[in-house]
Amino acid sequence: GQRQARPDTPPISIRSSIPHSPDDTHIANLRLSVFSNFDAEKQRAFRHRSVEVLNIRRRRGAVVLVAEIPAEEDENFNYLNAMEARIASGHTFGEQRTEPSVSSYDAVAHVTNNIATIPKQQQHEGTLRSNNKMIIGSVECSHHEFKGTMLGNSRPKGALMYVTEVAVRPNKRRCGAGAALMKGVDEVAALRNVETIYLHVDVRNKAACAMYERMGYHHLDKREPLYAQFTASLNLHDGAMHGRKHHLMCKHVDEKTTWL
Repeated sequence: GQRQARPDTPPISIRSSIPHSPDDTHIANLRLSVFSNFDAEKQRAFRHRSVEVLNIRRRRGAVVLVAEIPAEEDENFNYLNAMEARIASGHTFGEQRTEPSVSSYDAVAHVTNNIATIPKQQQHEGTLRSNNKMIIGSVECSHHEFKGTMLGNSRPKGALMYVTEVAVRPNKRRCGAGAALMKGVDEVAALRNVETIYLHVDVRNKAACAMYERMGYHHLDKREPLYAQFTASLNLHDGAMHGRKHHLMCKHVDEKTTWL
């Protein structure tokens, strides 16, 4: 049956992340959460590289959405301390920043307004907060993965979008954050006139597979040359990553799908 959300689920809001802001540190830590066996040095290196890659991908057109809930006073975020966050994000706390326009970052339609940097009184040790909200999940939407692939060449420019780096804090799962993020992905797709969204998911991640199916995604046959070549171009073919296997799934957001 369908999984039930936890009864104590707080309201979840979705917005576009702000480049070169403390958001980057939150996102890096969410992505780090899947590597529980990393020691402190590897964690630092991962965070630093994750922030670098994140902003490189943004310059190539990617947009990153974050899911937020009201912050709990006694919540331990296990994020970087304030000084490390400044270094990692290249941002000076206390500087007021204004929200970028939707056209600038192709963000979702209901991006929250008046997002500023973290006031000093909210900079608790090991904690990062923004407007008394806590980031519990993130997802990245991009299109450059299709460049030079048979799949990309068989569809009109801009018709495809790829979803990757879906991450939700382990202690905040089953609260609807994943579904809320995927609804945000649909909004980005609508703004960009995308016809089809693609994603890969580890075959062992049954919960994620079930969620994507509930959100309208279906499985594709990776043996078809079009999809096999696309999957291999991302190094996600069977056995490529420590023996892991991935499903390729897609969702048609437009009733009309154009093939060249």
